Amino acid sequence: MSELSMETNDNVTCFLVSDENPEIKFILLDSEPLILGRTKQTGIVDQRMSKNQMKFVADYSTARVLVEQLGSNKSAVNDESMIKGEKRLLIHGDKVALLFKSNYTYHLDFVTPPTYGVESKKKDTNCLDKEMSHKKSRSDSTPQWECKNSSIMVYNSSNIFHKDKIAAFDLDGTLIVTRSGKVFPVDENDWQIHNSEVVTSINKLSNDGYKIVIFTNQGGISKLKVNFVTFKIKIENICEVLKVPVQVFIATEKDINRKPAPGMWNILVSDYNGDVSVNIDKSFFCGDAAGRPARFTSDGKQIKKDHSCCDRLFAMNIGLKFYTPEEYFLKEPTDELYTLPEFNPNDIMANILFTDLTSKFLFSPNQEMIIMVGCPGSGKSYFASNNLLCHDRNMKIINRDTLGSWQKCVAEAKKYLSCNNYSVVIDNTNPDIDSRKRFIDLAKSLKIPCRAFLMNVSKDHGKHNNKFREFTDKKHPLVSDAAINFYFSKFQEPSKSEGIDEIVKINFVPHFKDPDHEKLYKMFLL
Repeated sequence: MSELSMETNDNVTCFLVSDENPEIKFILLDSEPLILGRTKQTGIVDQRMSKNQMKFVADYSTARVLVEQLGSNKSAVNDESMIKGEKRLLIHGDKVALLFKSNYTYHLDFVTPPTYGVESKKKDTNCLDKEMSHKKSRSDSTPQWECKNSSIMVYNSSNIFHKDKIAAFDLDGTLIVTRSGKVFPVDENDWQIHNSEVVTSINKLSNDGYKIVIFTNQGGISKLKVNFVTFKIKIENICEVLKVPVQVFIATEKDINRKPAPGMWNILVSDYNGDVSVNIDKSFFCGDAAGRPARFTSDGKQIKKDHSCCDRLFAMNIGLKFYTPEEYFLKEPTDELYTLPEFNPNDIMANILFTDLTSKFLFSPNQEMIIMVGCPGSGKSYFASNNLLCHDRNMKIINRDTLGSWQKCVAEAKKYLSCNNYSVVIDNTNPDIDSRKRFIDLAKSLKIPCRAFLMNVSKDHGKHNNKFREFTDKKHPLVSDAAINFYFSKFQEPSKSEGIDEIVKINFVPHFKDPDHEKLYKMFLL
């Protein structure tokens, strides 16, 4: 066994533990890089793996480990693949595979997880989540940082009490602005309170029985553009200036915890408000990302349009009353001018039929080729497998994701169309004339009718569906917005002039087995 593969040392708090042989533990010392790969150290001889496959750097102050992919072949974190140069942040319990879809797997183990805050109590061993999931009302004498999961950090300032009324605020542009006047702070000291009324208003809310909560998106932390150690100091300093107990939720990834998605709020309600139920009607959220256009102040100063609408959408998703900083702190008139996203997921709930045409028109009794046309997330695969295939047993679905190339798709289609009276469905995106032509030509050569089923889904609708799937189905491969953008950049609407016999527009009809999923789908997620 190598010098890094040894029994637990009480002076070391972080290990990578082999899932195949738990006796093998690789020590991760604080801030000291560890590189694993095809070496004597791991005992791995698989030639697919680089000698320098993955680099790990532990940060005991945050109980996180930065992992970087070094090798050419994919690795994985929590079953999600990584490519060369990609970086991820790990927490206790996260799983790493040195090669994607291999048995070379390890899990991260903080045996004695580090404390958060200068004098905070030591956490229980082996599982950070034990303390994170407590539900007792608390009045701690010491500030404390907690790592809720891989994408949320939580800060509880001194003497925080759980209450039924929540006064929630965004951070940047709402409670604070930069001293430098730049959009993004130059360092952890580049901040000042937004205006003279902020501290007074926050203190009055606290005295009136409100719990003060901050929800902030900080994606720069996961991208390593923001140093989390110094960011923690910044948060603590801001809370000291506010002079009241504050609870802070920090979303570091683009997942369900990032506004406008409701993850941070749900975690507050379920795990960080004790047994106290939140009174939605008496609570509110204040943020500057309100979808407002460029405007002028009363003294003629021009203000740029809001960078997004995510704060307003966050409040709408949760059901909270919403204020802008100007409305709440400066008592300015309510902003009537703002723009919501063109795509509203609630509009889709009215779809109960895939098409206005009769089912007799959808399902042909004759052998045919159906070419699906739709962006990723448009529901074409669900429609093909749960409607077309279920209706006709003599039908085969052909998919490039499964076969690997369009040439193999053509060959497979030809095989089934040439024998046994099989119909085929080409379940690819098929956005343009060229991508459809190869299948249309095959159908013509075999004198078989060809129809195109066009998914009636916009770009933003596709992105919404994709984001929803990302939040609710961890097994489905991740699809980037870039893939959807690429589809629409190439899109040419199908035409009969291509040699297609009929073009049928298919509506997206949502189906939910879980009521919570239906509730989430109706929210603004982009």
